[in-house]
Amino acid sequence: MSATKQHKVRDIFVEGPIDPDFVGESIAKHATRHDIGAHEVFLGQVRGDEVDGKPVQAIAYTAYRDMALERMTAIREEAFARWPSMTCLHVHHSLGTIKTGELCFMVLASAPHRQAAREAVAWVVDRVKSELPIFGKEILPDSTHAWKVNR
Repeated sequence: MSATKQHKVRDIFVEGPIDPDFVGESIAKHATRHDIGAHEVFLGQVRGDEVDGKPVQAIAYTAYRDMALERMTAIREEAFARWPSMTCLHVHHSLGTIKTGELCFMVLASAPHRQAAREAVAWVVDRVKSELPIFGKEILPDSTHAWKVNR
């Protein structure tokens, strides 16, 4: 992919949890590509952390959608410029209430070799977590909540 190619804005958001079957289907769609030698996948899952001694039961995700998609487009373009051999980059993030144990975030990169795919996924995950206006409200058993802070 050329570093000068402008990528279109892609909607990374899905309502509800990311279905594990979707992950497998996303990889399977690439089986006809003979220029791919590696896929790297990051899957984020809602943890059952404790807040004030109460277990998190779910996270309710919201986002400033337009701002997040604009920023994600820039991150995507920068990723293809950094790893020009990368053939595919897919990012999906949940909105809505996601229960503990369910998937909420997926990054998939494909490339001819594993190093580019691995590096790209780690870099994209860190950038999404630090730069996109996505907010998580941790839901507690007594219907109280705490705003999630990315570490």
